[in-house]
Amino acid sequence: MAVSNENISQKEVLLKAIGERLKQLRKLEGYSNHEDFAFDKGINRSQYGKYENGKSDLQISTLVKIINCFSNMTLESFFKGIDIPDDL
Repeated sequence: MAVSNENISQKEVLLKAIGERLKQLRKLEGYSNHEDFAFDKGINRSQYGKYENGKSDLQISTLVKIINCFSNMTLESFFKGIDIPDDL
């Protein structure tokens, strides 16, 4: 099954939005860089950097683990305002 370029770009847009949200939340937690945050939370630092930059897809279990690192954050509130394409 071929993947259309439209689906790829929608996925890239979604990953960028997730990455921006992760970066925003990290900064609100008082971390100026992703490496310190990832180290303190037991997350692979280089992989976490890829998540923040929208360069790597996350498994849902990984995303939930990361979201649980933030104070008072739920999966629902994490995705508030992030458009998720219907046809990914």
